Amino acid sequence: MQIEDYDIRLEEIRLRSLQRELEMQERQGLAVQAALAEHSVTSYVRNLPVESAVYPAIEYLRLHPQDDVEDEVQEGVQEGLSENIEQEGPEPYRQYIAWCMPAHDLTRPDRKGCGFIRSPMGGIVYSACPEDPEHHCKGKRRHCWSLRCPKCMNDTALKRGVQIERQLLSYKVLSEKKGVSVGDIGHWVVSPPQEMVKRLCQTKPEFDDLCRHVDDSMVAFGASAGVTIFHPWRQKESEWEFSPHFHILCYGRIDTTAFRKANPGWFIKKVHARERIRSIRHTAAYLTTHMGLGMAERDPDDIDWDLKVLDMLVPGLLSPGASYTEKDYNEMGEGKGRMLGDLSGVDWEQWTMKSLSAEFKIRYWGGASKRNIRTLGVYRQYKIRVCKHCHTILRTYDGHHDSVGTYIRYIRDDPVVVFAEDFELVRNIFQSFKSRLRDENLTIADFSRMCPLTVCTLDLGLPMDDDLVMANPFEEPDEYFLRRQREAFGSPTDRLASVV
Repeated sequence: MQIEDYDIRLEEIRLRSLQRELEMQERQGLAVQAALAEHSVTSYVRNLPVESAVYPAIEYLRLHPQDDVEDEVQEGVQEGLSENIEQEGPEPYRQYIAWCMPAHDLTRPDRKGCGFIRSPMGGIVYSACPEDPEHHCKGKRRHCWSLRCPKCMNDTALKRGVQIERQLLSYKVLSEKKGVSVGDIGHWVVSPPQEMVKRLCQTKPEFDDLCRHVDDSMVAFGASAGVTIFHPWRQKESEWEFSPHFHILCYGRIDTTAFRKANPGWFIKKVHARERIRSIRHTAAYLTTHMGLGMAERDPDDIDWDLKVLDMLVPGLLSPGASYTEKDYNEMGEGKGRMLGDLSGVDWEQWTMKSLSAEFKIRYWGGASKRNIRTLGVYRQYKIRVCKHCHTILRTYDGHHDSVGTYIRYIRDDPVVVFAEDFELVRNIFQSFKSRLRDENLTIADFSRMCPLTVCTLDLGLPMDDDLVMANPFEEPDEYFLRRQREAFGSPTDRLASVV
């Protein structure tokens, strides 16, 4: 090329374009790195060998359910079961439990489509601070929100930690508003005798009885409310050893001497007895990363199959609050779907297998039980995310070719809760003042602050974000944003009829 043909302005444009491309590629790298950040224990959960949780004699009973059991160990197992197989009459259905560690369903990400959201323009969809990507830059991921998923387990554990923290703090603040001090929360470990617990965690009736005994014992010896998380394994240097025990976060002073006297051979200990728990959510999330995920068999004769099919056609019969989804309305417009009595799209094999299994969940008990704390309503906020460092409005970029981005808008529903014993009284008072609250531009959150029997999750003392709160709803309908949030975060916050 001749020197006179060289155009310095075009070269400057090309260099700026190349520099911009490199910057966007660097942002993509930062976004991926931030999205993959996780607790260090998750690598041990995924990679260390896991000892089988099946008690040897239980496997014998699976293969020989009708045979007489003469071995002493197997006789011990028989004593731990709720029914004896030598009894007269038909053989009882044994609800065996299959335990597994989180993140061990390796095929789930492909089945559920978990992972980074890819942009048609190239690269991944990510959110970032437009002023400085080092302030905030994180790739967008699609989640199934299951602890069984290796790609979603870490974020799901964090989400579960937030849920546990809100439930426990709701109990504490409601109690304090009624003049009852519950103190600080404590972290306890309860280990029953190993041979006994290894037998009892094999079948659902026996394990349910054991869990109920643990929770009742905590209440009997000083606890007022809490949550119990079961761990079938303990981490050793080179493996996860089958060693069942319970982790408990609860309020109250436990009489450990009386506990041990009432439960000979049991071990109970307070973790970091001289220190306060700095973060309930992070402690709970850590415990959730390696909790036991149990799936129990169900007796087909105990299932009302007709009612389950009818619940598919008319949601809410078995699951209160369930309703038709946006997908159902779209299918109805196409002349198909369950709203028109069409169940041709149902995977009946998967539906049947799901119906024949029961999954164990985290247990709340005492004053923090789901039955004891009820939702009066929710306070809805329309928010725009901002950078916590420079308070610039964050943007979502559709791949590395998008240099403009869009605002990150979302709806936040904060429940207003009340103790079950006060629910009817508070609901009647709220209904009588509802029109007056509306006339004075007050919300249900304002009502909860004035009422000594209610609390909104906004007032639990949790860390608050700096996101902008819009004065009015977004121009798009709520269903648009709620659908996006369901796709990203799973089921929305439980809502009652009133949103004020």
